[in-house]
Amino acid sequence: MTQPLKDPSFTGEFFVPGRAGRRLEADHLARYRFAVGQAKGLAVLDIACGVGYAAPMFLAAGASSYDGVDVNAEVVAFAGREYGAANACFHVGDISTFWRGHTYDLITCFETIEHVPDYRSALSNLFALLKAGGTLLISSPNRPITSPDCLSLDDRPANRFHVQEFMPEELAIALESAGFVMADRTTFGQRQRLKVVRTLRTTAPRIARMLERISDHWASPRPAPLKPFHEPRYFLLTAQKSAMARR
Repeated sequence: MTQPLKDPSFTGEFFVPGRAGRRLEADHLARYRFAVGQAKGLAVLDIACGVGYAAPMFLAAGASSYDGVDVNAEVVAFAGREYGAANACFHVGDISTFWRGHTYDLITCFETIEHVPDYRSALSNLFALLKAGGTLLISSPNRPITSPDCLSLDDRPANRFHVQEFMPEELAIALESAGFVMADRTTFGQRQRLKVVRTLRTTAPRIARMLERISDHWASPRPAPLKPFHEPRYFLLTAQKSAMARR
């Protein structure tokens, strides 16, 4: 019998507060701060919740309930011990098949879709899990920045835990194919940098590397609409389920 997870360590597969470095921690927390501002009075599903640290953030912001879901049973058990409450529950489940007989007002899916081999099935299940009129917040690494040698979704990303990495338009198209509505196609970016930095990789690689390090550590982790002539290290999209939609 395996021992209960008492002190989760950071491996790169999922985020652990206090164990992953200041930049990565700031990036993860900023995504959830963006989400909790929209959660008051709502039933929230946090898919791939990891160790569950977002639960108290949502409840403090006024969410009516919080369900955290992760495929890792040990992580879910840890989350339940640390953050479980009358209106905060944790479940073992897969993004492509999880279903407990009810739907949610708000779903967060942060830095998860790039891990999923059948991402289309995952997005279809997220659509089914969302109430009509509800909102999905989904984030992903931006492939040209995080895996610059990958030219398409079929190329293996630099991160060994990722199956594919997206560009914003690719994920937006996949969401619409799953039934979601993206009214304004606004892309929110984290750690935004000037596009010219990427073009310098071939002509002035040392300068490019220096500027990339500066951008990664000093550019804002707060999700914000893309600035002109900039591109993000991570992007976040907002998608809705039409109020007229059926499961």
